[in-house]
Amino acid sequence: MAFVRVGQFKALPDTTEQLRAIYETKAIPAIRAASGNISAVLLQQHQASDTFMAITVWNTVEDAERYDRSGQAAAMVDKIRFAFAGPPSLTTYDAFGVPQQA
Repeated sequence: MAFVRVGQFKALPDTTEQLRAIYETKAIPAIRAASGNISAVLLQQHQASDTFMAITVWNTVEDAERYDRSGQAAAMVDKIRFAFAGPPSLTTYDAFGVPQQA
């Protein structure tokens, strides 16, 4: 079964476009290149455009933890930290029905 991490956060006013650009051009390619990553996306809420979810899908918990230990996760968060209106939250899930990647 796959493993999913969901980071949720609110952005400061006037930072959403820069935040999206950095996440899309820097974070997503780096996460997708990590061993065991299946997918990485950034969601921006329609009803509250300052509200975001960063979702990563991994083959295993170990793959996600290896990525964290590498320091890359913290480096990606540091790139967008300027836009945080408050501390982000992180939740994790087991994902059923997600095709595993080699």
